[in-house]
Amino acid sequence: MNDIAAVAGQLARLRESLQQKQLELDGIVTFSDAERARSIQFIGKLMQACRGHDRELDNKLAKLKQKLDGNPPLSSLDADLAVIEKLLQQHGNALEESISLTKSAIDLGTKQLKSIKGFPEDTRKSLKEFLASPDGYGIGDHQKKVIRLLEFYQQAIKIQLLPTQPLLAPAPAASVQAMAITELSSPEPVIPFDAKAHAHIADELQRLITELDFAGAVGESLADIRRQLLNGITPPLLAEICLQVIELIIEGTREERKSSQAFLSTLNESLSAVHFSFTESLDEGRALQSATQDTRQAIDKKLRALDHTLASHDTFDELKGAISGHMGAINMLLQDREAMAARERHLLTRLSTMEAKLRLMKEETAEYKKRLTIQKHKLFLDSLTQVHNRAALDERLELEYKRWLRYNTPLCLAIIDIDHFKNINDNYGHMAGDKALKVVAKALQGALRDTDFIARFGGEEFVVLLPNINPDKYQKPLETLRQTIKSIPFRFRDARVEITISIGATLFREGDHTTDAFERADKALYSSKHSGRDQVNLA
Repeated sequence: MNDIAAVAGQLARLRESLQQKQLELDGIVTFSDAERARSIQFIGKLMQACRGHDRELDNKLAKLKQKLDGNPPLSSLDADLAVIEKLLQQHGNALEESISLTKSAIDLGTKQLKSIKGFPEDTRKSLKEFLASPDGYGIGDHQKKVIRLLEFYQQAIKIQLLPTQPLLAPAPAASVQAMAITELSSPEPVIPFDAKAHAHIADELQRLITELDFAGAVGESLADIRRQLLNGITPPLLAEICLQVIELIIEGTREERKSSQAFLSTLNESLSAVHFSFTESLDEGRALQSATQDTRQAIDKKLRALDHTLASHDTFDELKGAISGHMGAINMLLQDREAMAARERHLLTRLSTMEAKLRLMKEETAEYKKRLTIQKHKLFLDSLTQVHNRAALDERLELEYKRWLRYNTPLCLAIIDIDHFKNINDNYGHMAGDKALKVVAKALQGALRDTDFIARFGGEEFVVLLPNINPDKYQKPLETLRQTIKSIPFRFRDARVEITISIGATLFREGDHTTDAFERADKALYSSKHSGRDQVNLA
């Protein structure tokens, strides 16, 4: 009995011990699950932190997270953890190298920034603070400094301060990150920007566009480009616009060529049709003329035979029989003649149709000739000011020069320049400048004789030819031109603006060529502009 009691006591103690061990085991399992959850969470955060730096590391971490989600034995993850540990070590080394290269690039860029002069006051202050700032610790700090450094260089480029040599020395490319830093730290040599040349090219291009005269979409595109040029464009856009202008000129020329070819093709087809119809009508007319002549001869022959019959027969019955035979033949000839008359009417109808076609062709040709005349006129006309252009000046000057050589009559050449025209564009805009050019050109043209000639030479310059002028009094009409322009009440933005012109003029002299007279007139204009403007100088 005592043995049974002892065994029961041992079993009770064993049960208590087992329960205690079960509780401890449950605690260990709970702790293990929590640790596994924290491990999975840690790996997820590690994936986010390392994402984008190394593709292989990203893939390995993703696979490890998937395995942990499946609750495998931890011992089965040893190989994966070893690979990830190695990749993390490599990533750390590459990051340190990238930070070192970035710091070197920043130091070199900063050193070059110190040598740049001419920054605005606020920029110099910001630059000084940037140079005094600490190097930073992590890659993020260095990236911020690189971005700030690039901002300073952008400002330097805008104010044309960058030297032509490379600003930063290239760093050795030891990794993908190093190559990226090297590209940032060793830009191509910067070509100095010539603002004056840029403005001159843009102005010359918009002036040339005014001399082009294309209709339709090409003309609208050219007008739009000119508006862009007048409003101001960046240097890279200028090159693109030049190409666009060339393409539009080619397209416009191609369209005009197509139009001319279409007209000539239509004209050729009409001429071919008229020629074919004319040839047929001519052959028909010749055949009809021959048939008419044969019929007339046959009728004459029958009539003579009838006269002979009337003279050779005595009795009425004989005469009746003979006349009846002749009348049958004459009737057939008259039927033939009626048929020929129908052919003649048909021929006249064809000739009338052909005449209508020829009249239409004549009208079309006259219209095309008119268009060619207008086009030729426009070819020698400045589309902005509606006075002659430089091409017309070259042609007219050559003609007047030959007349001067032949007849030795006085010939005056004058160059006119609008004073302070750039100020009008700068203060009131290019549209106001265009308006001033139009008004000045119209006023000059109205103040000249019918035999005189005026052309826009370029920009705000005009050239005037005065043939058969009194050599002793040729300054007077030029003074009239000057006073005419000065008296015009110009108004821009409700403000009255006085516009004046300077004139340099000369007479052709013995032994002169056109260039000699131009040079003298240009020197006289130079004297006018540098001795007060608003005056006439003779050379």
